[in-house]
Amino acid sequence: MTTSRTRDLSLVFFGKTRQAVLSLLYGHADQAFYLREIVRNTGAGLGPVQREVKQLSEVGILKRTVRGHQVYYQANLSSPVFRELKGLVTKTAGVADILKDALAPLSGRIRAAFIYGSVVRGEERNGSDVDVLVVGNVTFAEVSSVLSDAQKTLSREINPTVYPIKEFQAKLVKGHHFLKSVIVQDKIFLIGDENELKRLVK
Repeated sequence: MTTSRTRDLSLVFFGKTRQAVLSLLYGHADQAFYLREIVRNTGAGLGPVQREVKQLSEVGILKRTVRGHQVYYQANLSSPVFRELKGLVTKTAGVADILKDALAPLSGRIRAAFIYGSVVRGEERNGSDVDVLVVGNVTFAEVSSVLSDAQKTLSREINPTVYPIKEFQAKLVKGHHFLKSVIVQDKIFLIGDENELKRLVK
């Protein structure tokens, strides 16, 4: 499913405020936020945010904890829908959209680019890198340059691995362990898709 179509689906299932709340809390799943932090970070009103966190806590999507006089909310890692919901949030309103926009100036020279690793698996922790693999006629310096603003926006380290097309194909032919393992992992595509990747692998 493409990022744009997944974004459209998210708007059907989630209203604007709920999407913003889930994007924040599931985008930083191991962090807890108090109410006014959520309001400040999402730009939503206090009343709508209060309603959303109350409802989401009641159904087990968020975890509510009290520390002193402050109530905190956090993604519920034990929820049976945690991984699916985190994957949807990541694809629709989180990391993927920001990185896709950042790579857009180089898209004409990139055959495939995707996120892999802990972000896709829903297992990242605070401070975890966002792993991105790029295949195309671009340099590491070019990719790092266009991703620098995205890194600031996300307040997370972005770890790009960049391969020229011929080098990528040659390493796969030689059975390169890292690439072989990445190819079979789940991915969130930023440029290209699974079919394009298969064409590169052949």
